[in-house]
Amino acid sequence: MALTALTAFLPSIISKSIFAPRRADKSLESNSAPASILNAGIAVMQLSKLGDGVAAIRKENKTKALTATAHELAGSTSIFSDISKVTNSITKHVSINGLIGVAALANALSADDKETALIQNAGMYGGMLAFEGAHKIICGTVDINGDKINEKEGLYREFECFRKPIDSFKSLCEKQAEAMKDSGEVKKVVAKVVKNAPLIIKGLSFAGVSIGGSALGYNFFGKVAEAVTGREAA
Repeated sequence: MALTALTAFLPSIISKSIFAPRRADKSLESNSAPASILNAGIAVMQLSKLGDGVAAIRKENKTKALTATAHELAGSTSIFSDISKVTNSITKHVSINGLIGVAALANALSADDKETALIQNAGMYGGMLAFEGAHKIICGTVDINGDKINEKEGLYREFECFRKPIDSFKSLCEKQAEAMKDSGEVKKVVAKVVKNAPLIIKGLSFAGVSIGGSALGYNFFGKVAEAVTGREAA
């Protein structure tokens, strides 16, 4: 699959469409005002990055892989564009993952049992970073610097037992999409989804790995906290 704005941004769009609502929920559910504000800010930044990705795909104007609705959302008068303008200067200088760490710290400091909460939240944050990093190494990632898009191949490419079936799946998706593209409107939409299935799966798997790593770290270090403090973890 050629390296285009679609291949660069679609996995991120998919994952952030999951991360942003979850982060907004954390903002609403937080009992700490600082943590609530930080989580709300993170959700807005994630939404901004999602909007930047949609806008970049639209700007490329070489594919109609997204629906007309998504193209309209990326328009100059859309909410995506407005949010992007407000937060773009922030996201250039502030790491979203860094803010997630600060939010986790704020949440821990608001807990009654701060020692246990600090250990648990550190485990949650560390688990997230570790699993996300592993996913990028294994599955590959894309670095975007201005208009330059550089792909870093995943470690799986070095092993034929993984590379071959994945390449076969990508080829199958492209062939199935090609076979459906001259059909009715519904099948054309299905063809677009089928063609980009590998990118969609990559985005979903990244979100799943991140969430799973956070949960695993939180629960594992909850046991560590119990051993250290002698108190039952949340």
